[in-house]
Amino acid sequence: MGSQRGMLVEQEIKQNGYNGEVKLHPETNKKKNGRPPAENKTLSVIIRCHKQERLPFLEEAIFSLSIQEWTDLEVVVVIQNGTNDFVRDVQEIILHQPWQKEPKIKIHTIEFQPGTDGRSTLLNYGITHSTGRYLAFLDDDDVVYQHGYTTLIHKLMEERGAAIAVGGCRIAKTSQKSNHWYISTKETPFTAGRNRYDLFRDNFIPIHSYVIDREVVSASDLYFDDEMPPLEDYDFLLRLGSKYEFDFSKLDTFVCEYRIHNSNSLPYTSDATQEQIAKHQRAYQLIEEKKKNLLCLIPLQDLIEIRKQETQQETRIEEFQAPFSENPQIFRKILVLLGDNVYHFFKAYPQVEKRLSKVVHYGWKIYQQKNTSSSDE
Repeated sequence: MGSQRGMLVEQEIKQNGYNGEVKLHPETNKKKNGRPPAENKTLSVIIRCHKQERLPFLEEAIFSLSIQEWTDLEVVVVIQNGTNDFVRDVQEIILHQPWQKEPKIKIHTIEFQPGTDGRSTLLNYGITHSTGRYLAFLDDDDVVYQHGYTTLIHKLMEERGAAIAVGGCRIAKTSQKSNHWYISTKETPFTAGRNRYDLFRDNFIPIHSYVIDREVVSASDLYFDDEMPPLEDYDFLLRLGSKYEFDFSKLDTFVCEYRIHNSNSLPYTSDATQEQIAKHQRAYQLIEEKKKNLLCLIPLQDLIEIRKQETQQETRIEEFQAPFSENPQIFRKILVLLGDNVYHFFKAYPQVEKRLSKVVHYGWKIYQQKNTSSSDE
């Protein structure tokens, strides 16, 4: 898409205190209640950027937007401490993508004091300055598959009353060689939950795997807590999950990719810093405290279904335990057989044993640190 298409014609730069703003397209009006008009079918995608050295990741993220089947897009890029060069680089990346239809583009830059984690602030600023009926988030190092947004928005159109449509997500582990990043493996681990009650136990929904219908969600609920990084996305979902219906029917359809590398904010890798681990532990503790006082609107039918599932689970456990309680010798034989199979498996695949050992030791390390910090308090 070249400059002749008028993308930069209406560019204006506004300075307002520490907030610098670059607009590449005029804004449209919103309703007085803060929600876009019902006839609005635009999807606003908020992208937050922190560091200029992550521009190669950002380019792939924006490329994934440019080839979306859903072409009515508003792309809002919010940069932390963005210099003029940084902003120009982002503009160049956007302009050189193969957009099927010219999107609405906005680039904002917000200045923070050194050491400030502006993750939530960047998202909140993007939400405030977006105008689409549908809302999605995309970190600068992740991607959305070509059919992703069309799949989720169609579900919101079909399921009247659903506030959020959730899709499946793959994990892509990245490696670096000769100053180039590449995908080394792809996995599908985000399958720990199937409904919003599973969400209350733990988060299994990456921030770019869902789309929100702003016609259903109150504008006052669309914010990220500045005290919660790096788990601000889970806090956000807990708030929405306690009040609104989610559609999980597309969980088995992969709509996006979560990329893991050594600069992730969450301590996924064994070389995570002590600061990353400490921030994650602090945020986790705050989440657990919030859960204690979280009020949830649960339809009676859902409550009945939950109790039914619990009863079925209790029955299955009793049926499983019955033969062992009557004949403990059978239980011992099974344990010996199982242990023997596990031993021979790891003997045949020593690399698997090595990786599993690293994971266990890393988990034990975090557990010890968590207990130590709790006892200090």
